[in-house]
Amino acid sequence: MPDSTPVAPLADRLDYGSAAEWVAALVAILALAISIAAVVLVRRSEKRSLFIHLHDLLTSPDSQVGRRILHTRMTSERRIDRIFKRRPDDFDQVNRALGLYNTLGIYAHKGYVSKDEALDHWGGRVRKGWPAIERFLRWRRSRSDDSTMWSYLVWFAQESEANVSCDMRLREGWTARIPAEDQLNRSTRTRR
Repeated sequence: MPDSTPVAPLADRLDYGSAAEWVAALVAILALAISIAAVVLVRRSEKRSLFIHLHDLLTSPDSQVGRRILHTRMTSERRIDRIFKRRPDDFDQVNRALGLYNTLGIYAHKGYVSKDEALDHWGGRVRKGWPAIERFLRWRRSRSDDSTMWSYLVWFAQESEANVSCDMRLREGWTARIPAEDQLNRSTRTRR
């Protein structure tokens, strides 16, 4: 037998609580919104600061000298070899300058800095200098057992629409592996 008790209208069944409860709920929601906005703003500011710091490193006199040596004196693998053997300081400056490009690629790929901003500021330089960069990278890879050396630089060059040789191009869906040196650094950091 069905229950014959009358059902109260929906408005009568809901307990809206006191005005103080509503104010408390609204304050909590407002605090949450402000917290989310603060996190977003801090992240944006951190990305900006990181990009400015990297930009300063890329425009430092040492980096400029390294790129100049790469473009004017390392015009063939034989000349790279000669500079490597006879002028190790020059070689190190070139290596550091290109290592900074790789770091820029890492940061842009992982979203630590804006990819669009990195490409706007440095994409044209990488694209224009790519033939010399690729020559140096080939030389480095030929003397190493790491065929993926500086993969983020290659990725950045591809994103910059540089004319990357087919054998250097990264495959679609590429993900960088962590070099053994990074794994070693991670394990020593966790032991401390």
